[in-house]
Amino acid sequence: MYVVDLEPRVRSKPGKQRPCLAIQPTEFSLAGLESTVVLPLTTRLVQEDAFPLRVRIPAGTAGLDRNSDVLIDQILAWDNSLFRRELGELPEALQEDVRRALREFLDI
Repeated sequence: MYVVDLEPRVRSKPGKQRPCLAIQPTEFSLAGLESTVVLPLTTRLVQEDAFPLRVRIPAGTAGLDRNSDVLIDQILAWDNSLFRRELGELPEALQEDVRRALREFLDI
């Protein structure tokens, strides 16, 4: 989990500096790519179950101050120079929830 500068905001794309979950395998980073695939998070929570479009991450997890939702439908490849700081690692159970949501959302 990282804080990433997502400016400028464009239509439904989240803007500003916000937590993002890096979903790109480390091997690609070692290959010298200049960008990393991420899923942004939001603290604008929905009350109903929105799986697979959102996965809830509780406050206190991976350095997050507040309950947050991973925005599964907002997959971004973002320049590595815009990563501001590392927050922490998502627990394996939540990583698996994100994987399941991505598989269902992408129909793979």
